[in-house]
This record gives sequence, structure tokens and C-alpha cells, in this order.
Amino acid sequence: MPRRLNLSVLGSYSANHIEQKLAHELGLGLAEMGLNVISGGQEGVMLSLCKAIHEHRSNGYDSAYIVGILPFGSFDDANQYLDLAVPVGAPHLQNSIVPLSADIVVTVGGAAGTLAELALAWQFKKPIALLGSEGWSGKLGGQKLDSRREEELAHFHRVEDLLLWIAATRQEIEMQSMG
Repeated sequence: MPRRLNLSVLGSYSANHIEQKLAHELGLGLAEMGLNVISGGQEGVMLSLCKAIHEHRSNGYDSAYIVGILPFGSFDDANQYLDLAVPVGAPHLQNSIVPLSADIVVTVGGAAGTLAELALAWQFKKPIALLGSEGWSGKLGGQKLDSRREEELAHFHRVEDLLLWIAATRQEIEMQSMG
């Protein structure tokens, strides 16, 4: 059996209602995709995403598994919808582990921490998609962060289109891993 792919979702702890709505819709779509969904595991985008997955998935292997990489050394800040909470002891470690753990990276809005995670994902050549017009998703959509990569950041305004991109990217990664 091939390993489950990891999809990291980046976004703001203090997300506005638009970002939270998009994260919720994304969670609904990811609930039955059989991915490990990794986030910062706290409030804002992360909470909306995790809650939607948790409430709309079945209990089988094909449902999403929710992982939260917590910035501090305590489980106290974890949202209640995580399957696995991993406290790492420092925010800069969280900002490295979340994007580097991913096979695919998705950003919903975001502030400074999201930008740091996004830049690291770009440097390590992770497939990246931005959702919505808020925060860094809106500012960087359709652009290249620098010249180290040929492609621009994929940018979507509709969750349905992003989910199609995730499915196609997943299939491409799985084909590459088979040889």
C-alpha cells in the first residue's frame, strides 16, 4: 500500500470571516480524500478547516487524518478536532515543519507566519496553491516568488477548482513515486 500523502494548509490564526469560510469549504472537500491534512492546529483558518474535516468525514482509511503542529510546548492550545497534536516548542519550528512535511501546500489568506511558511515551501519546490483574495493568497496569486522556479503560484478563487488541482497534483505525485 502506498503511503498517504501529506497536504499542509497554511493560514492565519486571526483569520477573517472570508478566510474562515474558505477554510471550512476546503475542509469539507478534503474530508474524504484520504490525505493527512497538516496545519498549525490552533484557531482561525486551522480551526475552520479541522472542524469541517472532523464533522464530515467517515471513519475509514479514505477519510482525512488531521495533524496539528503546535508552536509552543503544550497541548493546551490545540483545537479539539485534531487526530494528532505535535507541540514543537517554538513558532519558528512550526513555520518550518508544517510546509516541509507536505507533499502539497495550500494557503488560505495568511499573514507574516504564512508568508514565512510559503517562502520555505517555494524554496523546497513543493507544489503550492493559493485560495481566495485575502492576505498573501490575494497578494501573491499568479506570481513567482523568485527565479528559482519556472511556474507561478497556482491561484484559485473557488474551492471546487482548488480541489480539482489537488486531485491532479496528487495523481502526478503518486505516478512519480511509482517509477
